Amino acid sequence: MADETCCSCNEPLYIEIDLDSDVEDGKAAASLETIPDDVQLTCGCHYHWECFMEAYTMTKCPHCQQDISSLSPSGQQQVICTVRNEGGVQEHFDILPSAAEEAYLRTYPEEREGHAFLSFCRDGDVDAIVHMIKDVGGLDDSDDEDEVEAGVSVPELLRYSGTFEGIDGSGLHVAIRYGREEVAWLLLVLASSLSWSEFPPEVLQAMNSLRLTKDDRQPGIDIRAIKDASGRTPKALAQDVGGAWDSWISASRLGA
Repeated sequence: MADETCCSCNEPLYIEIDLDSDVEDGKAAASLETIPDDVQLTCGCHYHWECFMEAYTMTKCPHCQQDISSLSPSGQQQVICTVRNEGGVQEHFDILPSAAEEAYLRTYPEEREGHAFLSFCRDGDVDAIVHMIKDVGGLDDSDDEDEVEAGVSVPELLRYSGTFEGIDGSGLHVAIRYGREEVAWLLLVLASSLSWSEFPPEVLQAMNSLRLTKDDRQPGIDIRAIKDASGRTPKALAQDVGGAWDSWISASRLGA
């Protein structure tokens, strides 16, 4: 692989990461780490991950036009490849779902924020969710005076529902499916009509640490009423998942 280059940009199959991105210019030399970034297709062609996402359109290699698709044991179409990145080597990786999602987002760029939001919910990244909400709402405390581009509103973002790569439904559905209780509390704070008396003191304290107040609750449909692609409310999904969510159901946090 050492002599291979990306078939799209003809650059070496690695990227450089700045380890000292917070260091002010001129105060210290930048510390760069080189990590592999290689998608090797079954035809033998190599791409950077982003280059492949930009170039891929059908089930053929964008460079040599050889068919790179196959059928899984269950009969589903797949594009198997080997991925090398900072996480190591992933062999027999099906890149088709990621490529299909990226193609969809290129066609419908207005959906990108919603997809990112649900991904943060899946990952349990509360800080990223709050930052995104404040950024979308123009509430960021940074010194950047540029106007926020018109796009999805905060109420729309909080109630965004989608289906892609293991995600189905609203952020609350995603939080329940992946066991993200902190995310679930955050969404109930911001997008439900749950009485404030039902929130534990530690949740209200966490709100303060995130610089959120009761005034940040957004108008609109109660997120607990949104249904996923199977027609399930978050409560119905929680009943299927069980575990920690049983206490949420018994306390009627997810609806009566």
